Amino acid sequence: MTRLARAAGRALFLTLVPACAAAQPVRSTLADPVDSRMQMSAASLMPTLRGRWLYADDGSLVGRVRDVQVSEAGNTLVAIVARRRWLGGGEIAIPVPTLRQQGDSLKVAGTTRTIRALQPR
Repeated sequence: MTRLARAAGRALFLTLVPACAAAQPVRSTLADPVDSRMQMSAASLMPTLRGRWLYADDGSLVGRVRDVQVSEAGNTLVAIVARRRWLGGGEIAIPVPTLRQQGDSLKVAGTTRTIRALQPR
């Protein structure tokens, strides 16, 4: 291979590498520790919440907690609840800070009407 061909190959390589690197999303290094802390919080709540029945304020059964995840916005934890069929069915995401323990029951603020109005995931 001649010197000219090698130089042309290097020039092509050096022009393509920055283009590929620019296509990747820019991530802040400050966001990484926050993401990992949120994931660890979700994992630590999983044994406590998974499988628990969730009730509305009026005492009606909403559904069973299936999972705990970080919200799509990444700023809070949500409980993924398999909603009862008569409330519209499907899985809904309920922010964990709105859940509360009352006696042996896990409750969420709201009535059957507000729970039915939540959009499924």
